[in-house]
Amino acid sequence: MVKTKNLDKTVFDNTEDISMADLMKGYDDTNTIESGKELDGVIMEENSDGFMVDLGIKSEGMIPKKEFEEGKIPQELKVGAKVRVKVINTIGRPILSYRVILEKDKFDNLQKAFNNGNYISGTILKDIKCGFIVDIGGVNAFLPISHVDINFVKDAKVYIAKTYEFVITELDIKKRNIVISRRKILEDEKNIVRESALSSIAESQILDGTVSRITNFGAFVDIGGIDGLLHIGELAWYKVKKVEDLLHVGQKIKVQIIKFDKANGKISLSIKNLVANPWDCAAERFPVGLIIKGKVTSIMEYGVFVELEPGIEGLLHSSEYAWNDSEAALKREVKKEQEIEVKIISVDKENKKIALSVKQTLPNPWDEVSRHYIPGTVVKGIVQNIMPFGAFVKLPEGIEGLVHISDFSWTQKINHPENVLKKGDEVEVVVMGINPQNERISLSLKHVTQDPYKKYKTGNVVKGNVVRITNFGAFVELEPGIEASIKNSEASSLKFKNPQVFVEGEELEAKIIKIDSTKRKIEVSVKKLEVDREKELVKQFAIQNDKPTLGELLSEE
Repeated sequence: MVKTKNLDKTVFDNTEDISMADLMKGYDDTNTIESGKELDGVIMEENSDGFMVDLGIKSEGMIPKKEFEEGKIPQELKVGAKVRVKVINTIGRPILSYRVILEKDKFDNLQKAFNNGNYISGTILKDIKCGFIVDIGGVNAFLPISHVDINFVKDAKVYIAKTYEFVITELDIKKRNIVISRRKILEDEKNIVRESALSSIAESQILDGTVSRITNFGAFVDIGGIDGLLHIGELAWYKVKKVEDLLHVGQKIKVQIIKFDKANGKISLSIKNLVANPWDCAAERFPVGLIIKGKVTSIMEYGVFVELEPGIEGLLHSSEYAWNDSEAALKREVKKEQEIEVKIISVDKENKKIALSVKQTLPNPWDEVSRHYIPGTVVKGIVQNIMPFGAFVKLPEGIEGLVHISDFSWTQKINHPENVLKKGDEVEVVVMGINPQNERISLSLKHVTQDPYKKYKTGNVVKGNVVRITNFGAFVELEPGIEASIKNSEASSLKFKNPQVFVEGEELEAKIIKIDSTKRKIEVSVKKLEVDREKELVKQFAIQNDKPTLGELLSEE
C-alpha cells in the first residue's frame, strides 16, 4: 500500500497478493488511537512546533516542543529515534507526550528505590523555607534542612549546587510528593564506623582527633568516626573561661581517653592529662618566702586570686594586702588583670592552695610602733571607720588604733560613736596601750582632758540642783555629766520631818561624804554640812565667851 500525499484515495499495487482483511487492517488500527494509550513510534521529522512520530498506522502524531522547558528538550529526541509516547489528544492530528513517559519511568525507578531503600543521586537546586529543592534525575524532591547533614546547619547556602547521595523517606506519586534525606545515609555510615571504632578503643589510649563541635561546656572531638566529649575542665590544669580561647572547629589535637562507657557509647577525653600537673612540683617551684610577680585573675569579697603561672593560682587574702586598712586598700587599689608582686607565705600541695601576701614584701610599721607611740602620748589622727563598738583612727605612721566607745567621754554615756564622731574627722587622742604582736593600739578621747571626778574630794562642799527624785532620796547635778546622790536621811534636819524632803530643781549645798571615782559615784549630805557648820559656830562662840570683860579687866587693876 502506498500513501499519496494530499490525496484522499489510496492506490494499491500487487492487489492479487492482498486480502480484504489486510486492506481493512490499517483502518482498524485507527480505532486504537485513544487518549491515555501508550504507543511506540519513530521520529520522522522535526519542525519548530515539535517532533512528528510515525506510530505505524495511517496517521502520524506530534510531540509538542512546548511540553518541555526552553532549552531542556531531551537529547534523545531526534529524527530516526525510536520512542515510546502517550496519546494526549486524538482530535485532528494526535498530540503525543514524551515527557509523561519520562516522568512515569522516573517515578517507577523512584518507587523501586523507595521500596528497596536504594540510594539516589541528586543535586541541591535552591533553599526554601525549612529546607531545599533537590533535582533527583529530573524530578524535584523536598529535603528538610535538618536532613541535609548530621550537624546543625548554620548556613544553608553552602549546600547549594552540591551533588550528594540521598534516600527517599516519603513518596506519593499521585501527589508528586517526594521527601528525601542525606542525614540518614550519614548516620548509617557513621554507625558502621562507630561500631568499628568502639571495638578498638580503651581507657588511657592516646589518639589523634579533630574538633567537630564546640559548646559552652566543652568540645566534641572526632576520634576516627566516633565523637568523644572533651570537657572544659579537661582542657588545661588552669581554669579555662571559654573553650574558643584554646580550640576551634576542624583543629587537629591529641587526646587521651579517661573514661569509656561501652554500654552507652560515651567517651570522655582529656588534653591536660597529656602534660604534667603543675601542682606536683608546686612546693619546689614556689617555696615559702619567694617573692614573685603574678596576674590578678578574679576578685572576691575575701580577697583576690593571683595566677603565678598557667595552672597555679594563689589567694591573696584581704588581710594580707596592707599593714593598715588592708581590706579597703585592696578594694580600692587592685584591679582584675593587674600585675602585682606577692610573697609566698604557705603552700598546701594536697589541697592545691597557696597563700600570698603583699604587705609582707613591705616594711612592717608595727616594728617601730613601740618607739613612736609610748602610752600616755597625745597624738592626732583621722577617723577612718566607725563601728558600733568604737572608732578606728589612722595615726601618722599609717597604722590604725581603736578608740573604744567607753573611752569617748568621762561623764556622758555614748550610745553610738556616730553621735560624737564622723568619718574623716581629725581628732586628738591619747595612746593607752600597745600590742605590736597583735597589731593593736588602744586610744582614748576622754584622756585628753583630766578626769573631772578627780577634782572632787571627800569633805568638799559642793553646790548643785536636784535633777531627779527617788524613793531613797535624790540626785543632784554638780556640773554637766556629774551627779551626786543624797539619801533622805542626809537631808537638812529642817526638812527631814517634811514629807516632801527634796524638790526637783531646788539648789542644794552639801558636803561630799563618799566618793568612788572608779565607779563614778559621789554621795553628799546636807545634814553633815549643817552639823559641821553648827560645830564651827559653837566653837567660835566658845572662843568669844573665853575673853575677859571690860569690868573684869578694871577690877583686876
